[in-house]
Amino acid sequence: MLLGAVMECGFVAMLFTPTGPGRTLAFLVLFFAVFACYVLAVRQVLGRADGTGWTIVGLACLFRLTFVFAAPVLSDDLQRYLWDGRVTLDGGNPYIAFPASPAGAARGDADIGPLAHKEVATVYPPAAQLLFAGGAALGPGIYGIKILVVLLDLLVIAVLRALLRERGRPGLRVLIYAWNPLAVTETAWSGHIEPAATLCVLLAAVWIIQKREAGATFALAAGGLVKVVPLILIAPLLRRIRARHLPIVPVAVTLAYWPFRAAGRLLFAGLREYADRWLGNESLFGVVHAAIVWMNPTPGLKAAIACVRRSVPHTSGLDRLYGYVYPIDLAKGACALAVLGFAAWLVRRDVEPLRGLYWMSGALLLLSPTAHPWYFLWVLPWLCLFPSPPWILLSGLVALAYANLGASGRAGEPYPWIRLAEYGPFYCLAGAGWLRARLRVRRGIGGAAAAGTVDDSGRGRAACIARPAPR
Repeated sequence: MLLGAVMECGFVAMLFTPTGPGRTLAFLVLFFAVFACYVLAVRQVLGRADGTGWTIVGLACLFRLTFVFAAPVLSDDLQRYLWDGRVTLDGGNPYIAFPASPAGAARGDADIGPLAHKEVATVYPPAAQLLFAGGAALGPGIYGIKILVVLLDLLVIAVLRALLRERGRPGLRVLIYAWNPLAVTETAWSGHIEPAATLCVLLAAVWIIQKREAGATFALAAGGLVKVVPLILIAPLLRRIRARHLPIVPVAVTLAYWPFRAAGRLLFAGLREYADRWLGNESLFGVVHAAIVWMNPTPGLKAAIACVRRSVPHTSGLDRLYGYVYPIDLAKGACALAVLGFAAWLVRRDVEPLRGLYWMSGALLLLSPTAHPWYFLWVLPWLCLFPSPPWILLSGLVALAYANLGASGRAGEPYPWIRLAEYGPFYCLAGAGWLRARLRVRRGIGGAAAAGTVDDSGRGRAACIARPAPR
């Protein structure tokens, strides 16, 4: 396809464009040029109902091969992956031997590049550590890990094609994920491990369609041992999983962490640090935080705690709450409650599982305090099933987060216009779609559809998924 050839030229040009701290303009110009070709390709695919899609898959492989042996310049996460992998290969414990620890300092891996957050224990669960160790064993350097990530990403494409067949959708729609420039650059170039966890979630989706509940539950548990998100994504599937299968999750998590138990309190120290400190490229979270700052409830909450302490004996434990009444913590709590409420709503309404997985992934991204560009890979696969113009647009605009790439290879505090340019068109397009859907309902022309989503009910055997037998 001509558009695919033009996209490949753009990807090759990115490799020869100076990219780094303060030098992202040329990259962004090329990225958006490639993204424009991608949008045209998506329009063509959505207008067709037949075709094998092998050309699409072949070009997707070529796109990834272009970057797999190129040094990453947009992120330094691969360096930490390699550190953890080598520690595990040497029989160490990556939850103890982090770079700034005494055990880590004794290692002296001189060929590993600069590491960010050296003082933080690893945030990555055991399945991710296994992936890092496998990639480090493949070598050389970071490229073994990148090869594994790309192979897993190609498996994501293969499972997506199977899922499209299950739903009776054209296999050509796999292009929406396979050709997305964000998916190509964040996996093959930057080497982020999202495809490993995404693969588990998609396998869970296929197996829940096939009523293989135990397999689906285990797949989500395995995904949660790569990244935490799949453990939250179990919510849309709860009405389809019998209670006797749910213990698979805690058992799998316990067994996976057991070999690292010597880390003690450090086992989850990195995750706690991430939850407490990380903040960046946020969307709705930023709005909630700004609103709480404007309301300034901190003095009143402190006064309330002090009043209870004076009035009620044996309440000294409430002193711990003083550290959590500041706007940033209140905003995190409010957004966490919103996520839990949305999950409960999905369960109560018994939303169709795959659509529920899509909606839950989107809600997590929009409410998260941290939304790095590669986090949006979580929602991309679902766009093959539920094509959404706002989300497709946002998958391109999130690259603007790199406009203020810092010296460490990470996006710093963005310029004031970045979030408006990044998220504004998404919310405008989604809002316009919602209004059009409401007008159709009022006029009796059609049923309500998800905001901005091209509604596709599908004709496969998964179009209606039966509930399990009574528990």
